[in-house]
Amino acid sequence: MDNGKQFGEGILSVISNNIYWLALINVYFVACNILFLFFFLTLIPSFSNTVIYFLALIPTGPAVAALFYTLGKLIREKEVSPTKDFFYGYRLNFRDSLKVWLPMLLVIFILVVDIQYFNVEPTTRNQVLAGIFLVVLILLATILNYVFLISANFKFRVRDIYRLSMYYSFTRIKITTGNIGIIVMTLFFMFIISDFMILFVASVVGYFLVLNSRAILEDIKENFVKQENKPDEDQDK
Repeated sequence: MDNGKQFGEGILSVISNNIYWLALINVYFVACNILFLFFFLTLIPSFSNTVIYFLALIPTGPAVAALFYTLGKLIREKEVSPTKDFFYGYRLNFRDSLKVWLPMLLVIFILVVDIQYFNVEPTTRNQVLAGIFLVVLILLATILNYVFLISANFKFRVRDIYRLSMYYSFTRIKITTGNIGIIVMTLFFMFIISDFMILFVASVVGYFLVLNSRAILEDIKENFVKQENKPDEDQDK
């Protein structure tokens, strides 16, 4: 009895396919961040190495854009060709992702350096400031999620991407809160387990972020994108 389903459409097949796709996407994401991983594993964390970390993180922007592009297609179409779609998304979004990523990376870099500085001398004032900066960093990560989500799926000017990201951050509170929860939970498990956990769950975390934010993509299609410029099966941007 097949319950009207074709071969390969059963629940076990769907689950196994999604696990395989997410695992392969994760491998490609890690491979695109190999430069940062190399320095992260070989250098001693210190103020003197922060500039190296900053430079090594530059390729992370296009990698995140490719991740969001591929996961967005998986959620929309229920299937994906991991190798083809990931590297297509990487090439397609490379320049645009760097335009939005580099300014944000600079701000993140400044915040992280300040937090490290405050923790060197753990006075009450410095602890309060470190806590405030950490909250700002989490909020920035949430906005950055929208930045990559929008830039990976639509063609907008950089300033418009930032505007839309800020707009949805404060008008879609439920979605924003959900994204913050996903980010905080990920950071919590990284803290109690290992920083390297993100190497194995990046695609899963990205999947939940894109899934939680899918209503925003639909809203952008309806209100900010002309019909002739909307993505279709062969052109997502």
